Amino acid sequence: MNKQIFRFVGIRKKIIVYYLIITILLGVTSLFANYNARIVSSQVEMILEDYAYLSELNNDVNILMMEIEKYLTTKSSEALLNYYTIYNDLQRKSREISKEANFELDELMLKNIGNMIDNLLLETDDAVRAKRGRISSEYIQHFTRANEINDHIKYYISSLVDNKLEQGANEYQRITSNMTFISYASLIIIIGSFILNIFLAILFSYRLTRPIVELAHNAEQISAGNFDVEPVKIETDDEVKVLAKAFEKMVVNIRQYILEIKRQAAVETKLKEQEMENLKVKSLLKDAELKSLQSQINPHFLFNTLNAASQLSMMEGADNASEFIESIAKLFRYNLRKLEEPVNISEEINYVRNYMHILKTRFGSRIAFCTEIDESVLEIKMPCMIIQPIVENAFIHGLENQEEEGKISLVVKHVEGEIQIKVIDDGTGMTEKQIENLLSLEPTGPIVKGHTTGIGIHNVIDRLRLYYNISDIENVIDIESEKGVGTTVTLKIPYDGGGINNG
Repeated sequence: MNKQIFRFVGIRKKIIVYYLIITILLGVTSLFANYNARIVSSQVEMILEDYAYLSELNNDVNILMMEIEKYLTTKSSEALLNYYTIYNDLQRKSREISKEANFELDELMLKNIGNMIDNLLLETDDAVRAKRGRISSEYIQHFTRANEINDHIKYYISSLVDNKLEQGANEYQRITSNMTFISYASLIIIIGSFILNIFLAILFSYRLTRPIVELAHNAEQISAGNFDVEPVKIETDDEVKVLAKAFEKMVVNIRQYILEIKRQAAVETKLKEQEMENLKVKSLLKDAELKSLQSQINPHFLFNTLNAASQLSMMEGADNASEFIESIAKLFRYNLRKLEEPVNISEEINYVRNYMHILKTRFGSRIAFCTEIDESVLEIKMPCMIIQPIVENAFIHGLENQEEEGKISLVVKHVEGEIQIKVIDDGTGMTEKQIENLLSLEPTGPIVKGHTTGIGIHNVIDRLRLYYNISDIENVIDIESEKGVGTTVTLKIPYDGGGINNG
């Protein structure tokens, strides 16, 4: 899948952001209206449930009183059976009513209703027992008391229903007001969105087509052979601006290409005239090359000579001179390698140590060198002549011009799937511009070249990128520096975990 689809830039970003804002506004409005509608529905449903519950409770009490009255007057077994049925049902409902302390009016009234139902059941139960015992004065007294409690229950139920209806009406009125506001707000948002859509459609179409029309006109002029067209001015920062800049650059390149063709034609005429003279010059150059080759010292001969000097110094007891000459010999021997052949990290580190031994011999206590090496990565393969140019650059550009003692540290360690090689100095440091120039693919300032090996920083970076097939410079090198404090250069080498990395 093309990743460009998910890049929200330019015209696409403007259109997506606009429609996203409109969609969010309409969505929020709809959700809020739906939320209020659900609240109204829930409130009405709650009122209806409370009303049905209280009506059922009131109906059960009335049936209880009818059945007890029928039993007391007729002593009907059927009436007694119906009485106990409704008695058990009312007793269950009374137990379901919470008797815990509560200071809300509705809860207090419901609690009182539950207590009165309990008292009503006691009175009716006593009336039944008195009737069975044929104590007429007693069951009449209990029945009369039961009627009084029944009247109180009806009054409380009626008051509670009125309270519930009043609360529901107030809540419904409040939500209705909100819904009215939401309706007006939704209407305003819809009208505003409609107007905004028209405005943006006109604005986008004009700002998008105007530069395209100008580019088309310039293209016609160029196709007719007129390359002196004025560049199209683009005020927006989007794909049209990129297109206009690319078009302008193309015109410049075509113009330069035509001029270059004309120059080449002029040069070719001159080359033909000088061709005969060049043949004579070539013969002279070949003779100069032969003389130059005769004056050069064979590197292998120089390496063997240094070895002989080292052995002679050792035999004569000049151990320091012998060690110094041996370090130089090792340096030359390592330089005889082909650059395309990989080496172990341990070999690169030994090469750096030989180089630093030569520097310390030359400059004495002016330079200190220390290492911190992770031995588990010493057998990993890497390109040769990589670390020494960084160390040499740290000395020459960081420490050489300092009067006080300087220090260079070499740290090699395994960090999260890669090997980091850090060269740290406490020298003069670099500016951000110098760092950017070092890491740039096309440096604007002078390129830092090697001294001992002839290999510069950019050569090191390019060989690492090619060897490990890495396109981004920041994935192979990182430079941190501060003027007057020092510089840390970190080389990054992929680690495959197998002990050998063939790039």
